[in-house]
Amino acid sequence: MLSLSPSPHKPKPKIQLRSSLFILMISLIIVLLTDSVFYTYSKRMLSSELETKLELIADTIAISIKHSKAGEKYVENLIGQNLRTASLALQYKLDPDIEKVTNEELVLLSKELMVDHITLMKRSGDDIIGYKSTEPKEINMSTKNWSRDWFKAFNQLLDTKETNVKTGQALPNYWSGPMNTSMSDPQYVDKWGYYYDGRTNYILDPYVHDTFFRDYQRETGVDAVINEMIHGYTDHGAEEIAVFNPPIFLGQQEQYKKEGYTWFTDREILFGSYTMKDKRDQDMVQSVLKSKQTQRLLTNIDGRSYLKMFIPLQLDIPVVIGLTADYEKVQNSLNQQQRNLLLLIATTAILAFILVILSFRFINRNREATAESVQEVYVDHIGSLFRSMKEQRHDFNNHVSTIHSLVHLKEFEELSRYTAELIGETTALNDIIQINVPALSAIVQSKVIQAVERKITFQHDVANLKDIPLGAVKATDLVRIISNLVDNAFDAVSLPNKEGDKQVRLVGYADGHSLIFLVINNGAQIPSELLARIFEPGFSTKNPDDLHAGLGLSIVKQLVDKYDGTVRVSSTESETTFTITIEV
Repeated sequence: MLSLSPSPHKPKPKIQLRSSLFILMISLIIVLLTDSVFYTYSKRMLSSELETKLELIADTIAISIKHSKAGEKYVENLIGQNLRTASLALQYKLDPDIEKVTNEELVLLSKELMVDHITLMKRSGDDIIGYKSTEPKEINMSTKNWSRDWFKAFNQLLDTKETNVKTGQALPNYWSGPMNTSMSDPQYVDKWGYYYDGRTNYILDPYVHDTFFRDYQRETGVDAVINEMIHGYTDHGAEEIAVFNPPIFLGQQEQYKKEGYTWFTDREILFGSYTMKDKRDQDMVQSVLKSKQTQRLLTNIDGRSYLKMFIPLQLDIPVVIGLTADYEKVQNSLNQQQRNLLLLIATTAILAFILVILSFRFINRNREATAESVQEVYVDHIGSLFRSMKEQRHDFNNHVSTIHSLVHLKEFEELSRYTAELIGETTALNDIIQINVPALSAIVQSKVIQAVERKITFQHDVANLKDIPLGAVKATDLVRIISNLVDNAFDAVSLPNKEGDKQVRLVGYADGHSLIFLVINNGAQIPSELLARIFEPGFSTKNPDDLHAGLGLSIVKQLVDKYDGTVRVSSTESETTFTITIEV
């Protein structure tokens, strides 16, 4: 004896970890690629921001140099004018004959006029020498080998001609040379003034050290601006700034040195400092002069990364501004961003993994619930089928006894009639439905049995649905839809006033992506004024005493609407047709 019951040990649906891990791996790869792109983009942005800062510093330095040079030129000319005034005072106090002037007298006058030194110069053959001076090193010092401007200017003064050399400051009977290193005492940078109007036999040369001028430069000049840029309260990004003197820095012009001192005009670095060196710096400066374009260089000095920028600037001669910035700040900022981003990625990945697991558990629970619902429907209808089969087996013994009795009594006409009826019933019951949706197959089979019991001719033509992607949930709902429609059709043809054969037909097929079912019965026509109301909950054309009247068709409508399907009904005197269309 067969029995159907749910399995006591139902296998639990497994969480699809492979799918989860695959999704997470793909997500991780995408995140890492995004992180790499973000890192590269951030590095470029931070480097660009640093370069922009350095370029702004260079612009500030350039403007400062141009303004400072104008100010320094004014101060230098002011000193030159003061030296001319001092020369006029000296001429008034000194004997016009150089031989009658003593060095001691010059010392006293230098203190009185507040100049550092006084030298009296005269011609000696083809040379012009220092003849008397407060500085012993100036006495008998030749000037013939000095630069052309200086020696030329001395000769023009002694010839009482207007000085017209390119450098220095020219005033009536006076010329002041540009500030430079002292020939007699290279530890000083001096400013000289030379005066001769023909009333003496010597050139008056009072001069001062650069103390006042250098103080001015330190307080308000380019070096002051550079110091503020590097050590000020605002972090401009520069660690060192140097303004290169290209001819000297590149070795194109030899430096003039004396007693270990480099001439002021021949200094390698015009402004700033140059201690953070790289062997490629000269190549960078050369490239800037050649291309007139900014050059960049990443270097490592004492184990730290630095960005160097070399920017062209046009003064009296082309110069190059060199700026050195600590690139470690950019790298540290990038590392901090990376740590934050990786922490965010890790947190997001963990949350995503937990969410995926929870999602799969939720999905599996829904599938399990759906599977149990399908199983219940399937078992219920299969149980009904087997109960009918057991009833048939029981009835079979009765039929066999009846046939045996009719044969024994030789009632062959009655036997023929009895067996004809019996064959019709067994043919219908033995027609096992072959539909690849088990639940649907069971419900159709159960309806066949019900039709036989209710003396209804039930025809079914359901095409094989193996190519239609029916999910478990749809199969469950489909069983409810078909069951309600067929039951409604059975009730329609079973009304007391029904005459003739009771016929119900079920047709099911797929049309493209649509699943279509038709349930047709030859019951009484539904009045047209009631067709629009038959799907309302509680409305029925049947006996109002029926416990379930008015529920079946409203359930069908709700289930079809759930899948955005359509349900149509048409009714004539000969037949009524319900058509269900569901997109799959």
